[in-house]
Amino acid sequence: MCAQQQKLPKMSAPTPAAACVEVPSRALAERQTLLPKGQKRIHDAARTTSLEKEKASSKRRASVASPLRKRIANEARPPISKLQTIVISLQRRPDRMTGCAERLKKHCPELPFRAFAATDGRERTIPEEEVTLSWNTARNVIYQKQRAIRKGWDDLETYQVRTLKHSPGERGCSSSHICAWRLCLEQAGDSDRPLLVLEDDAAPTPEFRERLQRAMSSLPSDADVLYLGYSQAADWRREVSEELVESVYVWTTVAYIIWPSGARKLLSRLPINEPVDNWMAGFAAEQELNSYCVRPKVVLQADAWNVNSDVGHSDEHYWGPNSDIQHSDALYWGPDHPEAKAALNDSALAAAGGSMAGSSIWDINSDEESEDSLDL
Repeated sequence: MCAQQQKLPKMSAPTPAAACVEVPSRALAERQTLLPKGQKRIHDAARTTSLEKEKASSKRRASVASPLRKRIANEARPPISKLQTIVISLQRRPDRMTGCAERLKKHCPELPFRAFAATDGRERTIPEEEVTLSWNTARNVIYQKQRAIRKGWDDLETYQVRTLKHSPGERGCSSSHICAWRLCLEQAGDSDRPLLVLEDDAAPTPEFRERLQRAMSSLPSDADVLYLGYSQAADWRREVSEELVESVYVWTTVAYIIWPSGARKLLSRLPINEPVDNWMAGFAAEQELNSYCVRPKVVLQADAWNVNSDVGHSDEHYWGPNSDIQHSDALYWGPDHPEAKAALNDSALAAAGGSMAGSSIWDINSDEESEDSLDL
């Protein structure tokens, strides 16, 4: 028989409780019997002093760390008066920036905003390494259909997978947001300071300040993007609080707060190969970008989504400019339907907030887009 196979005599092992309790208590008793009374008092006093020093040291560390943690938290979730804000606007349309400034001063006068020059896609050459020349609608069609089902529209057959050419306006829009993300990182430095990005058709609601503050107070620490204005496609991923939800897929980039973590993620995934709002939403849908929405939205646009708009995504216009296919509440249901009235009421509130000159900063022409469509 091998040595490893020899039977060893059985020994009774102590119970776990005995193993954990008996030895320390016996050792303590032995130490106590060895110490005379006077030395024992000195030993106890020394141990008490040591504990008091440790507690005092912990308090000092906490007193130093607490302001640091508070400062970091304040940088990541600043009050509105310290929320750095840019308004993306074409320099050749100063009237639009003027209108936006009026609306912001009316409903959030303490917001520190400044104009940010948009990329003019008709005048500037945008590298394909940043924005592609064409895009495929497959992923977006999935969420267009989800929106249609959620809203009760009977038009699923109208959503088609195609390859479309980006218009100059769409490419300019994407490029402008890339520049905004780079600015976010530049301004943040080593901090977690976010940036509020607005387009110049943004119209804050009267409840802007209060709702945003409540949403920010319950915003998870992993947030990359917080949408203040949006058009909802899919159901929410989850409800965080009464004013805050986690999104799966939303459209528009009219108003959102982006943190350095989100900017880094997006810039690392260039080029943008869809309209920028679809592209951002796609990462949220795949849970690669932590995106949240203030509910209800606190920033509106000049008109109801895709109504009287020169922008409309290219996939909303590939049937041609005279098509009777309309993917918006106001146009699908007709102006007298409750859904349409609600959508049009939002746009009326937006218009009432300040002067509006047109409904798009990008000047995208639908005729041009429909001619550039490429069927698959």
